[in-house]
Amino acid sequence: MKKLFTLLLLLLTVVTAGAQNRRLIVRSFSASDIGDMRARTSPAFDKNNKLAALIDITFAASDSTLVFEGMVGEPIHFPGEWLIHVPEGTSRLKVSMDDCKPLEFTIPAGIAIESGMVYLMDMDIEEAVKLRTLILPTLSMGFASPMHMSYGIMVGFCKLNGGYFRIKTDFSFGLKTTAECDADGMIDGVKGWYTGETKKSRFAVTAGYMRHLVDIGDNSSLYAYVGGGYGNRTLAWQMSGGEYAKVVPSSLSGVEVETGALYRIGGVAVSLGFQTNSFKFFEANLGVGVMF
Repeated sequence: MKKLFTLLLLLLTVVTAGAQNRRLIVRSFSASDIGDMRARTSPAFDKNNKLAALIDITFAASDSTLVFEGMVGEPIHFPGEWLIHVPEGTSRLKVSMDDCKPLEFTIPAGIAIESGMVYLMDMDIEEAVKLRTLILPTLSMGFASPMHMSYGIMVGFCKLNGGYFRIKTDFSFGLKTTAECDADGMIDGVKGWYTGETKKSRFAVTAGYMRHLVDIGDNSSLYAYVGGGYGNRTLAWQMSGGEYAKVVPSSLSGVEVETGALYRIGGVAVSLGFQTNSFKFFEANLGVGVMF
């Protein structure tokens, strides 16, 4: 149990640790027409007094302040456009802006930054996947006879990657048995007498990894999850004396494994998954909750 909580804490720490919600991206980079003489008519010179190259940057967020590293002189800013001079042979360009992950751009292979030449660069802001919190009540249906129902809660956090924690029970606490029988009702080789009444008990704790797969439209997303943990399931038959015998083949305690998918539309989340204890008792997990 302690290991599961430690794993969950680690996953949530990774997900929430200081990642910006936006990043700068380069949509295109190319050399300008050979007749573009702006690097020569508005010259700048590097520390070796050599004519620098000019990069004309188109950037839609015209009211934003960009910070460039490795350039020659000061940038020239027009609405939606930045002009910067860089030394010949420049291979990387670093651009920073508040509330964005810095851009570290490598000049594409086949394009050499040459003295006095002009280059065209188109930049944009890409919205990163939003950090979302999941609170999902779940209903589990065990594939056994009689059907075994249990209830739980799944709590998670996810951007592109994330983690979750789930606990489930059928609230049948304190189930006590005084004997054990096989699937045919045999107790130590003797057929027992039973009333037909049964009792069941289910408890499980799991934690795991969640992944944002794809956005569907403007306000919905698909996620997947996989995890593991520990749990138990007990089935008991009432004997003629009123006490209960545990049905050993249908009573399990051990490793839980689960996987499933989650669909978010707006702030509503719907989930379908499957879970097993010891790969012998199987359940379907259905959930409807909120994801914000």
